[in-house]
Amino acid sequence: MASRPELLPWMPWAREPSIEGVREMVEQNKHDDTTLSFAIIERSTAAMLGVIGLNSNEDGSFELHYWMRTDRTGRGLTTEAGGALLEWARLKLGVTRFTLWAGKDNVASRRVAEKLGFVHIGLWAWRPEGGLGEFDAESYELLGSG
Repeated sequence: MASRPELLPWMPWAREPSIEGVREMVEQNKHDDTTLSFAIIERSTAAMLGVIGLNSNEDGSFELHYWMRTDRTGRGLTTEAGGALLEWARLKLGVTRFTLWAGKDNVASRRVAEKLGFVHIGLWAWRPEGGLGEFDAESYELLGSG
């Protein structure tokens, strides 16, 4: 997997990515009614570029998550996909509050959050686990129409 070095600090599944691991994740998500996941597909080539999704929270908000192939970053594609998904969730699901967290040192992911209009709340109390162990994460929130 070409993007493994960039994903490894943030994603535990990047330790040993495999087709079988992807199949297991897809199978688990099929039975999870709290997660909506979508592939980001390049219009001109139909190539899969990344994943974006929403996880429902107990308080009625939805948490946005995303990753993009390294060879397609820096082009605004994650921001474009994020904007489209947030708008869809507002219109179709009636969502009025979104959350997001990103690794403190994950500059690209934090930049996407800010471009989408998320407000930085501060250091997240929970330390998520990535492929290299736990890391500090920052919390974000988006209210209303964004």
